[in-house]
Amino acid sequence: MKPIYSNYSPTFLYVDKYRFPQEWISQSNHIPYCMIRYICSGSAEFTVDGKVYTVHHGDVFYIPQGSQLNCAALEEIVFISVRFIGSIQIQDEDMPKKLWSIGPQYHLPDEPEIAQWFERMYQSAISKTTYKRLETRGYLNLIVAKLAQYSANEMEREESLQADRELMESMSDMKYIRRRAVASQNKMNPRIQALVDYITLHPEENLSREAMCKMCDVSESTLRRLFKAQMGKSIYEFTKDTKVLYASHLLMTTSIPISEIGYQVGYESPSYFTKTFREVFGVSPQEYRKSSREA
Repeated sequence: MKPIYSNYSPTFLYVDKYRFPQEWISQSNHIPYCMIRYICSGSAEFTVDGKVYTVHHGDVFYIPQGSQLNCAALEEIVFISVRFIGSIQIQDEDMPKKLWSIGPQYHLPDEPEIAQWFERMYQSAISKTTYKRLETRGYLNLIVAKLAQYSANEMEREESLQADRELMESMSDMKYIRRRAVASQNKMNPRIQALVDYITLHPEENLSREAMCKMCDVSESTLRRLFKAQMGKSIYEFTKDTKVLYASHLLMTTSIPISEIGYQVGYESPSYFTKTFREVFGVSPQEYRKSSREA
């Protein structure tokens, strides 16, 4: 199986460790992000879009963005839950499955490395040291890469014609993403990189077209063309995604009022902030915050 290259990558949001008693039941929730859970101990039933899976110690369980999830513990259970989204958002597409054939469940009790990565990721995230928090992104990439490797090995062992057909269909479906990936393989224009860095570091600002053109020292038409070629999306789309991603982080990790979060990412109108957030995540900020605080 040849890897399908694209500029898709997992973007870390949040990680936490949960312990629930045997009586724990979590009612059905819409999941507005991707999740990967590592079962540290115990067992439970996870129901994803109506399909029931039984998980045990050592299992890694993947839950696609947009799923309906409910859970019921079969005994006391402890698990680490990692939440992330993709650098490319395509409606109704499960990108980790599309790109790397990542499935819902992996039974890996004899893989201490996996358990260590999840635990170190959790410890790094709760650390007050800045560089430790940065390590969470690296551990997320390692975990996703390991699951992709297991999936690839399994497909190679099966050596089925059906798998080949599905791969060819997947590659055909990925034409759109491939076009977006071409730009990322080229060397980034330093002017565009400077603008990207500024937008990323200052999500609260709403730069005018004139300010962006002045920053990059190019005309508006040239800036639009270069940015789209380099980033695979317009300046407006990139700015919107950056603001909303930062807002999602604040919704998960703080108790700041939602209207205030909107102001902090440059939206003076709470209703417009809600509308924009829903366009990206498929749920309102209120629903997102509620689901993020439920395991």
